[in-house]
Amino acid sequence: MQKHFSTPRLAALDSFFLTTSHRDALGCYAWNQAVSAGFLPLLADVEVFLRNALHRALSQYFHAVDSSDWMMPRPNPAHGINPAAPVQLPPVHKLTPKAREDVVSAMGKIKARKPAGYLVSPDDVVAALPFGFWEVLIAGLAHRSQPPGLQAAILAAAFPYAPDTATTPYGSQDFRMRLVKLLKRIRDIRNRIGHHEALWSTPEFNVFGVLGHIPRRPRHTVNSLRKFAEKLSWFGGWIDPAISAYMQNNDHWWSLQVLLQRQALATYRVLGGAVGTYRRLLEATPTPANGTMPTLRKRHKRRIIDRYYF
Repeated sequence: MQKHFSTPRLAALDSFFLTTSHRDALGCYAWNQAVSAGFLPLLADVEVFLRNALHRALSQYFHAVDSSDWMMPRPNPAHGINPAAPVQLPPVHKLTPKAREDVVSAMGKIKARKPAGYLVSPDDVVAALPFGFWEVLIAGLAHRSQPPGLQAAILAAAFPYAPDTATTPYGSQDFRMRLVKLLKRIRDIRNRIGHHEALWSTPEFNVFGVLGHIPRRPRHTVNSLRKFAEKLSWFGGWIDPAISAYMQNNDHWWSLQVLLQRQALATYRVLGGAVGTYRRLLEATPTPANGTMPTLRKRHKRRIIDRYYF
């Protein structure tokens, strides 16, 4: 398998994990894949909750309903009277040229999958827009072309439980930039996973989205990725504390926490990530009764492995 993974890819892995055999390297690679897969449901939850919160806020602002076409081009009544007039008008919410292209592209892709004559709904478009669209949308809420007070109204409605709003109000540049930075960090890690890149050197970031510690050892990676999972849950709580509770009270969260332990990485290394590795970890971990992760069983035996690898 070495030639298929490519020498540079495995060299980076060998250097970071100080692997001692091909089996060891494959185990590290498989652990990275398992963790990446474990993060995908949480990232998907955050994206869905984010776009729905912003869509609802903008729909209420412009049309006083929970779902409207604030982002979609509008038919131009003047075109029927004057054929030289444009067929469509810009969306009611002012978007950047790139954002308008994203909307038109999404509408085109939806129509291509549907029967002829299908009317694309706002909900169809919201579900098809890329993550970066929402990041750019937030960054542009305070643009001089937007209605006065738009940023404060939209962000307060979308993130009613955001922290520090007494000192950093919704309408401030600091609040907007904090939100944009946090979304950028989340998107960066989401893209790493989507492009099959390594997670072991993912930088940490604080509650303001400022980059910090970069893992240098496997134990750092385990801690850093655990902190990232907590950040995802914490950020979901900006929209509603129930989101944080939901994210931390399902199998996706629990199984990811099983993987984000030193003992789990050590097990992958010993078994080379062969079939049954993940199942062995899950079977060795009692289901938490109080929402907290217990340590793996037979911990005294695992300490020997931990000392060797960490």
